[in-house]
Amino acid sequence: MEMYRRTYAEIDLDALEKNISALRGPLGDKTFFCPMVKANAYGHGDVQVSRALELMGIHQVGVCLIEEGLLLRNFGVKSDILVFRGFDREGARKILEYNMTPVVSAWDQIEHLEAVATTPVQIHLKFDTGMNRLGFATKEAPKLFERLWQNPKVRLKALVTHLSHGEDANSEEGRSSTQLRALSEVARTFKAFDPIVHALNSAGIIHRLELTKKRNLEGRILGERDWGCRPGLAMYGFNPVAPGVGCDLAPVMNLKSQVGVYRTLAQGETVSYGGTWTAQRDSVIAVVPIGYADGYHRILSNRSHAIFRDQKVPVVGTVCMDYLMLDVTDAIRNKPDLNDHDVILFGRSSGGMVMSAEELARHSGTITWEVLTSIGERVPRLYKGAKAALLNEEPQ
Repeated sequence: MEMYRRTYAEIDLDALEKNISALRGPLGDKTFFCPMVKANAYGHGDVQVSRALELMGIHQVGVCLIEEGLLLRNFGVKSDILVFRGFDREGARKILEYNMTPVVSAWDQIEHLEAVATTPVQIHLKFDTGMNRLGFATKEAPKLFERLWQNPKVRLKALVTHLSHGEDANSEEGRSSTQLRALSEVARTFKAFDPIVHALNSAGIIHRLELTKKRNLEGRILGERDWGCRPGLAMYGFNPVAPGVGCDLAPVMNLKSQVGVYRTLAQGETVSYGGTWTAQRDSVIAVVPIGYADGYHRILSNRSHAIFRDQKVPVVGTVCMDYLMLDVTDAIRNKPDLNDHDVILFGRSSGGMVMSAEELARHSGTITWEVLTSIGERVPRLYKGAKAALLNEEPQ
């Protein structure tokens, strides 16, 4: 890959594989396990991550948009692709043409599939158990059973819901347990179909792993059935519950750049648009070629840090579209030559210093999911790890 600007996201496929193993291993091979690769695999590269998952023996992935599924198919991904967003008749036609699996959440979607299907279509049926966003009302289950039983065009494979508060899944009185009990009741209505039932997001999976580790699943809704899992954030190395709970995870992405130029400021001088930062002493400023057009948000101006020479140094001045500035005065004090250029915006340095995407999210007043998915298309993804070379081979 040609790079004329040394700004890139380093994606560690070994870390991804370790995370997948940590999340999936205790569940067993029979548990429904569908890694989510929507939103460009949370910024990590959907085609490459999906192909890496295939090399790990996982042949099912989830996307939101039909367009995301088409992209994967066009780049040779052969896994079963679950499409979670709704669709019209043309969308139904495209889903079937490209051999994807629809998640159905409205009556008209059943009608669209019946209208365009020439052979029986397997579907996942989504129920709204408290998220109040997408899905059938649970009271519609009997009517849906009648519609689908012996339907020549549409066949039920799985039941689905979406947890709104996955972080409380370890509490029997929490919202997640209420949702799981509601879906379990729906599953009884569809017992004759023997459907897969999946509901656990990253937080739900983490809580189930923790309760399993403590042998505390008995009598809990999380232990009532083999709940299917749809890992998202956790597979990319971030624990939505708390570090170390459930299993150990390693961040997959390091966002890196290099200093483009150094500037020496006299005390009292300012830097960047609007002069929002004033040097309180003679200072050395490193100009780094990454900005808000790359997904490093402008709100981080004067409030975040990056890693330079294995030290956290402050972001100073207004983050620009293409650049940000670091005050490296203290970092160069004992080593005044300016031959070092590497900068880590988030991730781990070779010396073990960490600037996490979670910390960046706190400085931004947002969540880790947004930090990861904000990294834009003009930031190249460079893949490392045992399977990285295989991604460059043409899919068979």
